[in-house]
Amino acid sequence: MSKEKLGFDRVRNIFFFGLIIILAVSLLYVIRPFLYPVFWAAVIAMLFHPLYERLDKYLKLPSLSALSTLVLVVIIIFLPLTLLSTLLINESVGLYQTVSHWNFSAQLQDATQKLNNTPLAPILDDVQSEWGSYAADAAKTISIFLFNNIKSITENSLRFIFMLFIMFYSLFYFLKDGTKLLKQIMHLSPLGDEHEIMLYEKFRSTARATLKGTFIVGGVQGVIGGILFWATGIEGALIWSIIMIAFATIPAIGPSIIWFPAGLIMLALGNFWQGLIILLVGFFIISTIDNLIRPKLVGKDIQMHPLLVLFSTLGGIFLFGISGFVIGPVIASLFVAVMAIYDHHYRNELQNN
Repeated sequence: MSKEKLGFDRVRNIFFFGLIIILAVSLLYVIRPFLYPVFWAAVIAMLFHPLYERLDKYLKLPSLSALSTLVLVVIIIFLPLTLLSTLLINESVGLYQTVSHWNFSAQLQDATQKLNNTPLAPILDDVQSEWGSYAADAAKTISIFLFNNIKSITENSLRFIFMLFIMFYSLFYFLKDGTKLLKQIMHLSPLGDEHEIMLYEKFRSTARATLKGTFIVGGVQGVIGGILFWATGIEGALIWSIIMIAFATIPAIGPSIIWFPAGLIMLALGNFWQGLIILLVGFFIISTIDNLIRPKLVGKDIQMHPLLVLFSTLGGIFLFGISGFVIGPVIASLFVAVMAIYDHHYRNELQNN
């Protein structure tokens, strides 16, 4: 083959693949507003696909099976979330009003007087001068944040409903045609079926493990924390329960970022037994649940170093918002999988040479 022909083929290949990259980036830019609902539709479809397959064995109609699975998704996931959101709105309004009229410094002054002749008096003096304003500001900030965000969701209800429709519409076709789409992507990919299946399994197992760790481990911790706060007389126990579930997405930190300061504040206010109970239950029950259950639920699926899980989760949340607690670990696990593929090929090349 002549040099001119080789040169032309190279230019043509560069132009063709450059065109593919430009069009792919342009397509991503066009559908960018819908990436989050499409992503969650893909995750939910992956989790509920075994249920779809079981239904399809009996119904023998893919469209009806996908629609039935969609209805079950609404009943299992979105109906409880809607009811919970309604309760959360009412609780956040009540907490916002309570904290707005809360005289934290006066309560600290009363606590200082009660414990004036105890060894805790010097510590409480520091708490009164510094922590009072911090705790009041933190509680007010959290309640205002929740109130404003829930308010913004209700005000932008039309956009929220539209995005929900996009997610359900995508979910229907992911359930119905997901296997075909996956095979088509595998056909176009040059990696080979073995590695493509490996990457898909990494995506599936990481997303499943992250969601299990959040909703099962975080749910148990949040419920126990909410009951604990309600029993010790802390305002807005439901809101704090939801916040603890949210923080359960972050490994190594988890709900302790809520219950530990709460216990210290209760002690500082002079509510000695309530504060002590919060700290004891937090250390010996809530934290123990995380250490016992999470490794069994998440460890086998995610197969990543805890440090990488922590940084990918935090980074994902900072970059992508609430969806980042899944997107971050998924990206990290795919990177680990690609490096494993590279390592496998590199070793084979060394052995062959």
